[in-house]
Amino acid sequence: MADVTQEFFRSLAQRGHDRRLSAIHQGSVRFDIGRDGQVDHWLVSIAKGDVTVSEQETGGDAVVRANRAVFDRIASGEAYFLTSVLRGEAIVEGSPRIFAAVRRLFPPPPDSLGRARRGDDHG
Repeated sequence: MADVTQEFFRSLAQRGHDRRLSAIHQGSVRFDIGRDGQVDHWLVSIAKGDVTVSEQETGGDAVVRANRAVFDRIASGEAYFLTSVLRGEAIVEGSPRIFAAVRRLFPPPPDSLGRARRGDDHG
């Protein structure tokens, strides 16, 4: 079985440059993802759209905390990052500017793509 969270961070590291993040001159977000009493840490650094990822338990202009099951759903597009935060399923602390940018790292939930194509924006 594939590890959705590890695959998500691996794919971020392979992106290299993401033009949607070009407005971020320098910033980072640390993800603290818990499961079975342990916490895995990833630090995503952004510099003018260049994205790097490291496994690091310190640092970050913002910190995202979630349990592994919630983060797996976010990383796979089954759940939307912002909705998960608003429901209290994921917690974000730190820079609002980085929080706004980090939302772009995640895929939209599959259902939102279908509504957008049909023009059904009020769901």
